[in-house]
Amino acid sequence: MIQFSSMLPEYDNPPVVEVIFAVSWRSLPLSVVDLSRFGLEHLGDEFPNRQEQPPMHMPRESFDDAVQALAPSLTFLEGTPPMRLLFQSNDKTRLVQLQRDWLACNWQRASNDDSYPRYESIEGFFLDTWDKFLEFQGNNNETEIVVNQCELTYVNHITPGNLWERHGQVSDVIRLAGIAGDFLPEPEDAQLAFRYRIRHEDRDIGRLHVQVQPAFRREDLSPLIQLNMIARGTPIEPGREGMVSFFQLAHKWIVNGFAATTTDLAQRDLWRRAL
Repeated sequence: MIQFSSMLPEYDNPPVVEVIFAVSWRSLPLSVVDLSRFGLEHLGDEFPNRQEQPPMHMPRESFDDAVQALAPSLTFLEGTPPMRLLFQSNDKTRLVQLQRDWLACNWQRASNDDSYPRYESIEGFFLDTWDKFLEFQGNNNETEIVVNQCELTYVNHITPGNLWERHGQVSDVIRLAGIAGDFLPEPEDAQLAFRYRIRHEDRDIGRLHVQVQPAFRREDLSPLIQLNMIARGTPIEPGREGMVSFFQLAHKWIVNGFAATTTDLAQRDLWRRAL
């Protein structure tokens, strides 16, 4: 099991471009009209940009090998297809996503001038939205919301510089990427995926997913290395506090996992690690 230090690593210039808090529950008898009304009444003028999108499905972390081995099953929908509504802030840095069985709050870097506002600020944004939705749901429906899965995602865009220039140099940035001896040349690019079990009080409650993939910056098509850190699992205990406790544990795994995944040179030269 990973041993956390008392002080989490910090960086003066972290490569974070998006953070997502998300929770799922059993589907509620809510219509698109109901979800839209929540946005109008509780998000208001702060989130004037609205869109409709197909629904998201949050995977469930299972630790039963027999269940994981089962082939995917087909689901037949009855009635009106579900819909996901997006409510975006004026400055395009905050996004609320809502559907019958899922709520997510995103912080997104909208421009190069936007700095990562730190975990506590985004957690506060999510919890404020969550409390408003619980109040709205309680006033309009007797069905209790029981969260069955939480997910915290950090998306990092690692841009080229003195340390690396080409996708094939991923091992200069990602500690988990090795060099394949003398025969093979530098790879054209690489994709990596790792899963780690998150344990709490001697039981598995979730997983940390580490995903590395090549990408290109939209503005000038220069290369990027995208590093996704996704911590997903069940609330530590029932209720709001159990959900919050999982997110805080997930944050520790992501921050320490990022430090374990990336090289010392990248942390020092690219992001100026302070702690």
